[in-house]
Amino acid sequence: MRRRICLVGIAIAAVPFAAGISVAAAATKSAVAAKPVVLKCRIALGTVPPPGSPAVDQPPANGSQYGTVHCAGASFGWGVEKDTFKVPDSGDTVGSYVQYFSDGSIRGRFDLTPREGDGSLSSPSSFTSQAWAGTVTVLSGTGSLAQATGKKGVLRCTSGDTVHLTCTEKLKLNQL
Repeated sequence: MRRRICLVGIAIAAVPFAAGISVAAAATKSAVAAKPVVLKCRIALGTVPPPGSPAVDQPPANGSQYGTVHCAGASFGWGVEKDTFKVPDSGDTVGSYVQYFSDGSIRGRFDLTPREGDGSLSSPSSFTSQAWAGTVTVLSGTGSLAQATGKKGVLRCTSGDTVHLTCTEKLKLNQL
């Protein structure tokens, strides 16, 4: 009888330990099973005039831009984007950005190369009309997006006046 009570006590003590192992194993499996998220965004940006100036140089050689971003895929939705850019001697537009969403933010960098004659401009071609294509990379995130990182994605932008840009972004993010 005493031996049976001991065995029952050991069995009862072992149940939480065994359950803990199965929960840990399930958590490991779910972390492995998470799939990357494909992010497709539409961005509308406006270039800010430099300090002390009422206008933006045409085309701007550097500066800041602010605007809205709307992303489909996952639960990003609407947000606000801020970026800073410069145009070095290579002619590319390079910079960094932050996109702020209700659940957190993501930071990254971009590199855009000017394009010509692809017919993607919505307004008639003029000296100030431009189009760019390039790459975008997410480097880090905050809030519920803290684990966001991504490989290079595709970024395409057009502008009828080099001050107001409309961009599309497609990027595969690592699991969130």
